[in-house]
Amino acid sequence: MIKRIWQAMPWWVWVCLILLLPITSMPWIVNLVGSDSVAAPSGIALALLVLIWLVPYILKRGAFPAQAIPILGFTLVALVATLMASFLPITPYKDVSFIRNELKDVLTLFIGICFYLVVATFPVGEEHLQKTLRWLNWGGLIILLWSLVQAISWFSFNHYPDLVRQIQEFFSSGPLYRQRVNAFAFEPSWLAHQLNMVYLPIWLAATVRRYSVHKFRLFGITFENILLAGGVAVLFLTYSRVGLLAFLLTVTYLFIQANIRVSNWLKNRMTRDQKGNTFRRRERILSFSVTALFIVSYLVILAGGAFALSRLDPRMKELFTFSFGKDDPILRYADRLNVASRLVYWQAGWGVFNDYPILGVGLGNAGYFFTQKLTPYAWSLVEVRDLIFRSPNLLNIKSLWVRLLAETGIIGFAFFISWLYLLWQSTRTGKNNLSPTWKSLSLAGKFVLLGLLFEGFSLDSFALPYIWFGLGLLTAASSTYSTTVKEN
Repeated sequence: MIKRIWQAMPWWVWVCLILLLPITSMPWIVNLVGSDSVAAPSGIALALLVLIWLVPYILKRGAFPAQAIPILGFTLVALVATLMASFLPITPYKDVSFIRNELKDVLTLFIGICFYLVVATFPVGEEHLQKTLRWLNWGGLIILLWSLVQAISWFSFNHYPDLVRQIQEFFSSGPLYRQRVNAFAFEPSWLAHQLNMVYLPIWLAATVRRYSVHKFRLFGITFENILLAGGVAVLFLTYSRVGLLAFLLTVTYLFIQANIRVSNWLKNRMTRDQKGNTFRRRERILSFSVTALFIVSYLVILAGGAFALSRLDPRMKELFTFSFGKDDPILRYADRLNVASRLVYWQAGWGVFNDYPILGVGLGNAGYFFTQKLTPYAWSLVEVRDLIFRSPNLLNIKSLWVRLLAETGIIGFAFFISWLYLLWQSTRTGKNNLSPTWKSLSLAGKFVLLGLLFEGFSLDSFALPYIWFGLGLLTAASSTYSTTVKEN
């Protein structure tokens, strides 16, 4: 009996990890770990899985997937860069402990890598992957329902009832927002991030592939179809601009693929005679016309979406107002759109990278150089002055891509990009595979990678598990497919 319970325990801890994913900053976890933002209870489930499953797996000489090699190389480079930072001219900043700050960031990277390795190796076989997807869908449904409660509460009463506030305060140390939903996340952009990195790619891929891990059908509509519609609505209600752009990129990718198929079909129908001869001139004219039509259509849709957003989101009301008549016109325009602070942080991080391009300045150390690297215009921004003069914390870069360059240099950045490239290539290995689970998850993996291009300009924390989980699931699916091919 005890043996059976012990054997079943990793699976149920895995289920707990999946269901706890939507919660990013639970108050009692905040008090436990001393973090004022990223304090995900799924980390506790991860710690248990590392102890009862990952460590025994390694001791039994369990193999890691080939896709894990570049990210493990990145981890080694990051550790070397952090150790080498002791020889850099880093000046003290307020009461921030140099050693403690480095240890904290090394720990967050270690947590992220553990998330990736557990997710990449724990789901073994197609049945295990399908069960995982079912639990992810149920967890996603909870996100959508609580977001719906938040939206109805605000738009119906123009405030949040006490019961809604009490429930939110139990699950999140973050506040409730005016006109924006954040479900169980610390802030709306974090909710958009978890949707784009885990849930929406799975639901969109299942919808495109006409695949479902549930038996539910309603007039041909699957559970994933319903979740996708709700997820897109919730993503819009976050009003996360980067989140919306990330999802738009995945949709654009689908449209481009569809356009290529339509273009090829038209060329086959309209540029060849019954004997199969091709009319080259007609083919060139048709290719140019179809391509121009699609480009114009995309521009019209993009302009329409931007216009609608400028009317719905107060931060975007000056989207179409730009002036070249003053100094720093780009930064001034960004300030009117409430993104100037992000740009000056990226500039400062890029300045750090320019000074230390090989290995960077080590994890968590870029903020020590910010006061030297901030541009004169940056000092005019209220947010920057508040953080420098009133906050006890280091400033951070707010962009994963710039942070990788500034803190791990070109070497660490190259390892990280190699990891993403290898994952993208792994999505292409199953084109002729008959497994609908693999086809769906490989497409979902592409959506995660595409979404990360934009999401990487919004968040820079290794502690948030969503990138690691989404890409870990792609790795697990790829490993399952590779094993199946070898066995056959």
